[in-house]
Amino acid sequence: MFITNLNSNRSNLIDEMIDDIFRIYPNAYRHNNSSDYKTDTDDGGVTLTINVPGYNDKLIDVSVSGDSLIIEGKSHTGSTEGFNHSFTINDNLDSDGIDATVIDGVLTVSIPYAEEVKPRKIEVKVK
Repeated sequence: MFITNLNSNRSNLIDEMIDDIFRIYPNAYRHNNSSDYKTDTDDGGVTLTINVPGYNDKLIDVSVSGDSLIIEGKSHTGSTEGFNHSFTINDNLDSDGIDATVIDGVLTVSIPYAEEVKPRKIEVKVK
């Protein structure tokens, strides 16, 4: 086991964590600008933000199947337009705790870290 200086390497570690947490597959088809997304991490987990202009909670399905997070946007008109994103969730995340909200054309999916990988503070004792 090796210990890394988190302060000096924090940026690189976060970039690596994001790469490890999600792997986007090329099966997403795009018919509009709803494919813009970004991921952010903090001590609580990962937040996935996707621009979904014109979509509301009735037109978006978020589901988990095995280690896949699937986000689908249904067409307003019933045609083939829409979007479909598939992300792989690694074991460091708690798929049972996923929460999704859509506000003003922005879908936010929050995925907490699994309890065993959440950062925790270690008390320093004086002897």
